[in-house]
Amino acid sequence: MRWRRCAKLAWLLGAPLLAASGAVAATEAMPKAALRVCVTDANLPYANREGGVSGFDLDVAAAVAARIGYRVEPVWTGRAANIQEIEEDLPLARLARDDCDAMFSVPGPASETLRGRAALALGEAYYGAAFELVACNDQVPGALAGLSGRAVAIQSQTVAHFALLAAGVEPRNYFSVNAAFDAARTLEADAALLWGPAIGWRLRMAQVTGLRLRDASYAACKLVAGYEPPAALRWNLHVATLRDRTRLRELMDEALATLRASGELERIARGWGIPWHPPFATTYTREALEALRNAAP
Repeated sequence: MRWRRCAKLAWLLGAPLLAASGAVAATEAMPKAALRVCVTDANLPYANREGGVSGFDLDVAAAVAARIGYRVEPVWTGRAANIQEIEEDLPLARLARDDCDAMFSVPGPASETLRGRAALALGEAYYGAAFELVACNDQVPGALAGLSGRAVAIQSQTVAHFALLAAGVEPRNYFSVNAAFDAARTLEADAALLWGPAIGWRLRMAQVTGLRLRDASYAACKLVAGYEPPAALRWNLHVATLRDRTRLRELMDEALATLRASGELERIARGWGIPWHPPFATTYTREALEALRNAAP
């Protein structure tokens, strides 16, 4: 998420903390301090400012801010079109410059994502996301190995390529998530293996706009039941802050844990079409990726 510079957080100015709830004290007579959140423009389902500020990260940030006594102020950054890779185009430089106070949906591990940015730190994982298998017919098995010899569409230059090769599946490369999904929708490919939040959002839009009713080619498209992404295709997501903002990170971690336990995080995610995963026990590592590469013929 991207947001403009505003007043320093109240906790930096010594605002008292409510010990019972962990929230920052605020009075009705005074405006709440702003939690500046870095977001990327035109980046649904995470954030978007055209046609009204909205997005999953913005909704989560607002729920967190409400619990700790802040209001959200987005600090926007532009992005290149048609790019969906999860670790790219993150406005980490803006966060490091203190242009904003937090950034949501930052993938771990910190040793990879925050490499070379010692001033930044990640909070606790609050949800998981993965490359998901989507198909538009009922003949697609839930395991990648069951697709051996078939063609599966992917966005080019993603780790999905290595996962398919390791399973003996033919990857068909497309420039964007939308193009790869369309290949599965028109049965040009047997299925597609795509970044979950991006394809989930596409499926959600097909539903809410009535495309599934108006166009038969959308009607059968869904995430494949029973599919379990391998470790190299899944990540845990965190809030990133400046490393020295320890108390702010603790407050946000507590708020996110409460929202997850109550089911509110899952409700927000599903509203944006994001396949819901609690934090994974094991996730992407360089070793997991190397194992996929070594397994590929």
